[in-house]
Amino acid sequence: MLFTLEALNAKHGDALLLHYGPSPAEPRLIVIDGGPAGVYDDTLSRRLAELRKARAGAGSLKIRLLMVSHIDDDHINGVLDLAKAIARADEQGATPDWDVLSLWHNSFSDLVKPIRSADLGARAAGVAAADIATAAGFPFGMTDEAAIAIAASVGQGRDLRQIAEMLAWNVNHGFDSLVKGGAKKANVRKIDKALEFVVLGPLQEQLDALQNEWAKKVEKLRKKKLGPAEAQAEIAAFLDKSIPNLSSIAVLARSGGKTMLLTGDARGDFLLDGLRGAKLLDGGTLHVDVLKVPHHGSDRNVDAAFFSSVTADHYVVSADGKHGNPDNAMLKMLTDARGKDEYAIHLTNRVPHAMSFLAKAKKGRKFDVDVRGTGQSSVRIELGATLRE
Repeated sequence: MLFTLEALNAKHGDALLLHYGPSPAEPRLIVIDGGPAGVYDDTLSRRLAELRKARAGAGSLKIRLLMVSHIDDDHINGVLDLAKAIARADEQGATPDWDVLSLWHNSFSDLVKPIRSADLGARAAGVAAADIATAAGFPFGMTDEAAIAIAASVGQGRDLRQIAEMLAWNVNHGFDSLVKGGAKKANVRKIDKALEFVVLGPLQEQLDALQNEWAKKVEKLRKKKLGPAEAQAEIAAFLDKSIPNLSSIAVLARSGGKTMLLTGDARGDFLLDGLRGAKLLDGGTLHVDVLKVPHHGSDRNVDAAFFSSVTADHYVVSADGKHGNPDNAMLKMLTDARGKDEYAIHLTNRVPHAMSFLAKAKKGRKFDVDVRGTGQSSVRIELGATLRE
């Protein structure tokens, strides 16, 4: 059995490669997120090129599933770059380097009712959801970098959906429009005989809450009669706060008796709701082999109860110190919750404040710290047979 997770150097974002198959001789590949700007060229495409050479020669490397956890620039940017590369090859009549068989992607227009200029009045013309990323006055009046990035990702998500339709990819195949979890029973999706995903989120009630929040925001903006820049700033701030937390696709991957909890930027309490709905908590707890820590190790998305409820042999944190991630407060929650248990923390980048904290926290404890080495493209956790390059 092959079941390996590679967390690529995705700067402050996520770019994961999930390798699986009945044996190393029959490797299959899933790509989850692609990191922010630059990650596709610097890391993702190069790693995929290595795999293509090893597995497909001059043919196309088959990507069984391409998944965007949510529309946030540090997750979707590299995926869009990958899709554009395939589209260029298709336009030129060339064999694409990569061949995507299926896409899971909840676009903004799927998640909420698109904003129309008429909803906000003439003074706010140009802030329609489809135009947020390209509105001429977009950056003005906005100071929060994360809000700017998530607002821009609305356009990226729209572009990705258009490319997927042009290339006739299977988008959210088998789902009723949106990829979502089951509130009362497990939503199990067979990827093939060697792998299955239990979709944990988003749940319908979380999507309903997002719809309601969005409707209230539009109504408030309409009543305020704001100018374009002010309206854009408020919309972007809303997106930054709500879209990643409420709409991240989170899955429990299972193969050969091993498990990986892949969380996107979902909130810890929402993950627990998904696990509870899927009947995966035993006495309120679950142990997995690998846990991809939500939201790059931000303490905004988890609490101590989450790390006590969901434990793992391997914790993966994809971050580079930007926005303070991984937060020392999160690392304290994790290490305090696990006490003297044996486990490993894998970091995609050597973040000084995190390394200093973990060095002190290790005293009297049994966890290991694994950091991506210089010149390496990823940290790798192999739960089965060794991955062949």
